Amino acid sequence: MELNVPKKLESIYDVDTWIDRCADINTTNLLPKEKILINMSKLRWVSPVGIGALAATLQTLCTQYKIEVLIPDHKSADKVIGYMERMDFFKICPQEVKRAFDRSCDMSIYYDRKRTNQQYTLFELRKVSSYSDVGPLQNSVRDIMRGKIPRNRVSDIASIVGELANNSIEHGGTPCFPCIQYYPSQKKLEIAICDYGIGIVNSLKDVVKSKSSHDLVEKAIFTNASGVVNEDRGRGLIEVQERTFGWSSISEFYVRTHDTAYQVSPKKIKELVTNKYYMGTYYYIVINMSE
Repeated sequence: MELNVPKKLESIYDVDTWIDRCADINTTNLLPKEKILINMSKLRWVSPVGIGALAATLQTLCTQYKIEVLIPDHKSADKVIGYMERMDFFKICPQEVKRAFDRSCDMSIYYDRKRTNQQYTLFELRKVSSYSDVGPLQNSVRDIMRGKIPRNRVSDIASIVGELANNSIEHGGTPCFPCIQYYPSQKKLEIAICDYGIGIVNSLKDVVKSKSSHDLVEKAIFTNASGVVNEDRGRGLIEVQERTFGWSSISEFYVRTHDTAYQVSPKKIKELVTNKYYMGTYYYIVINMSE
């Protein structure tokens, strides 16, 4: 079986397209450890949410199947491979994927180059596996944003990242992959946190009454609904939503979970596209700081 990675993994729509292709496996009779070809040959660009989603889905695929990889192969392939290396993708991705890149091109060009110090604009892709990893994650976010925005807003951003990471670990049941980038010229911050867990719907469906899977997602974001029974939980996503839009009314908040990609607004969620079910939850927040 062949899974074709889209030309771009930039927006929540691109991420949904890729995840829907991964979900095609569920419609086949493919057995565990059978071969899958991941075709990245046409991939030209990834954003923070794109690289996070790629890391999360590859983790799942490599656990279940034997993976072969075609790496980007076009005139501008060096740009996308260079960005992936700069974002530490090859330190995080499954070894089968890294070996495919190492075999297919001279990766020392990327590994050995001198990096510019992006400590205060970039939080490279990482794997956060436990609650003890969340504090250092938040500290790195504070380093990125310190001096660029008011101090209380730095705390807001760190809280958003911490809540999403905790949510993935606690409710998704898997590690998550955060990736954060600040664009100084645009005064724009992109936050992406992706996991390969059971998803919001499966986390809540047995303990929260709802009319549909979409209703469950809305309750997860706007109410105290929680998959943890008999504990005072469930405000994490509420606080993420409130802090995101408390900062800027033109902020963007997206989530892909279960079978649907959503856009979250201050008072409701909007279904953007519904496709096939696939594991994982993929958060993507864009905050415009020039407003």
